[in-house]
Amino acid sequence: MTAPAQTLSPVEFEAPLVNPAPNGLYPATAWTDETGAPRWLASGVRVRPHNFGGEDAFRIWGADWCDPEPGELKDGERPAIPAPFDPLTAWAFDQGDLTAPSQAEVRERALQDLRITEQVAVEREFAARLLIDACTPAPAADLIAAVSHIEAEFAKTNTTGLIHASAGLAAAAQRFGLIILSGGNSPRSPLGHTWVFGGGYIEGLGDTIVGTSPTFGWRDQPVLREAIEARYNQFVAVAERSVVIGYEKAVAAATIT
Repeated sequence: MTAPAQTLSPVEFEAPLVNPAPNGLYPATAWTDETGAPRWLASGVRVRPHNFGGEDAFRIWGADWCDPEPGELKDGERPAIPAPFDPLTAWAFDQGDLTAPSQAEVRERALQDLRITEQVAVEREFAARLLIDACTPAPAADLIAAVSHIEAEFAKTNTTGLIHASAGLAAAAQRFGLIILSGGNSPRSPLGHTWVFGGGYIEGLGDTIVGTSPTFGWRDQPVLREAIEARYNQFVAVAERSVVIGYEKAVAAATIT
């Protein structure tokens, strides 16, 4: 009788934890990190513009300087305040058994999953607001034409800002000389706007690029919530964090056709 073959269990190797990629929406955003309960969690944040909308309250004086009764008046309209930016809560789940090593692993996995996946998920949701605020994107024959349109619209505002685009467009932008790298700074467009190549924009924006004023963000600290289900020998952990990101103005958008 042949003895049954004995097999050895494979060697277990724990992959080291990695850091999130240093590009995308989060590195480009000026953050306020909250230490207590965030007041904005209920109704979001409304950004009051001070650098855009002045075209309705500005003109070149056209009357004669010596005209005793000029017919032109110096008046205008204050820009409207945009709708609030809604908060988002990102969370990550893991479960294991009730042993101490398993509980430690569950906590670590939940926190690391949140750390790695949070930005991409937020970018995907944030893209919907970008497309709403940018209105109808201008059609562009290629990426060069799309960037030219965004930069032209920025030039009308006399400001610089961010160009949000799918990470899938980064190679093409580099190929056409639309990315300027200098001194370890973030990649810039030919006229100095910061590129924001997001993993969440792959689905969220597709072939559309959107130019906005700089983004501001508020976020609380990652929180780990735990639960034990003794009947099933289960230990469960959920890591979560709430964020809200906003800007003064979506300047322009273009879709590569």
